Amino acid sequence: MAFLIEDTGEHFGALLNPETVLMSRTAGVEPHRSGGGRLAGAALADDPLLFTGGGHTELRMDLVFDVDLAPAQLHVVDVRQMTRPIWSLAENSTEIEQQRRPPCVRFVWGRAWNVPGVVTEVAERFDRFAPDGSPLRSWMRLVFVRVGQNPDEEHGENYELAQRLPLVDLTAPPVDALEVVGDGSRDEGLLGTAGGEGAGAFTRVPPVELGMLSWRAFGTPLQWKLLLGYNNIDNPFGFAGPLAVPPVIEDR
Repeated sequence: MAFLIEDTGEHFGALLNPETVLMSRTAGVEPHRSGGGRLAGAALADDPLLFTGGGHTELRMDLVFDVDLAPAQLHVVDVRQMTRPIWSLAENSTEIEQQRRPPCVRFVWGRAWNVPGVVTEVAERFDRFAPDGSPLRSWMRLVFVRVGQNPDEEHGENYELAQRLPLVDLTAPPVDALEVVGDGSRDEGLLGTAGGEGAGAFTRVPPVELGMLSWRAFGTPLQWKLLLGYNNIDNPFGFAGPLAVPPVIEDR
């Protein structure tokens, strides 16, 4: 995982990939107002809305840096040697039309993520220190806001995702079924498919098998969430089979 500055080609990598990425979207919708305040009425069930266009898409992630995990050739004695470049992405270090602003960067993670935007918030918590006070471990939280991209156009996020992964019709009837083997153990009380035979007894499924089930269903190990969602399964690690497989959409 890395951040690539588009103007200069510089890139800053994370020491470890984040365990979670929270992606959220706020549409361009606001309450309709007049000079006297918000428009409303006693006969209305909902406040009138003003559709302004645009919107706001952001990614939130937590990163960990530790001097003990850094390559030996870097000679890191203060964890801020690794985190300052990422911190600087939220500084007004770029000048465009005589205005200072944070640099435009791309959040890149393999083939799965390539999103343009700016880092709008950064926070660090240090919890391990050397005798001279130098911080040795950093927990960094940052907010990345997407800019200048229509996700459905060519090279956009949704467009690129559709080229790699088959679209799945979650409204169509199933075309096949997969048996869930798991590791052979049975457990009481695990959440799973409601109403199945032997309610309360479910196969404990190892995480690696979720990818195998997705591969058997769609030809990719990355679609297991769609497979479980189609079968209304809440607990990905404990459920009973077989699983119904939705059809893949051929034409995009």
